[in-house]
Amino acid sequence: MDWQVYLAKARNSLRTAQSAYAQGDFDSCASRAYFAVFQAEVAALIKLTEFRQDQWRHDRVQEEFNRRLIQARKVFPASLRSIHDDLIGRRHLADYTDQHISARIAERCLRKAVEMLTAIERIVGEP
Repeated sequence: MDWQVYLAKARNSLRTAQSAYAQGDFDSCASRAYFAVFQAEVAALIKLTEFRQDQWRHDRVQEEFNRRLIQARKVFPASLRSIHDDLIGRRHLADYTDQHISARIAERCLRKAVEMLTAIERIVGEP
């Protein structure tokens, strides 16, 4: 498995989220910001651990990222622990309900995705 593929996907998802935000599409922004985080977590798990999955389940990725890379090895700060949960909740609102994400919430989702992606890129050595 190539961690760099997942990191490239994360970067692309972040760019798409930023573009959606600029166009006022805050639901899509929140959704893609979440996927940027998810894909970056997968990249980190592949690069830094022996954990592998045939299919990367969202709950399992978060669980293993937090357990292996935040709690056990302390590779990443504890402040990143809640980002996945927060953004998946926003994605579910955006994608699966009749509610819309506000500009303020979308901007917060973008900030958190940038924070996560920057932290992961710093550790895996990819600026």
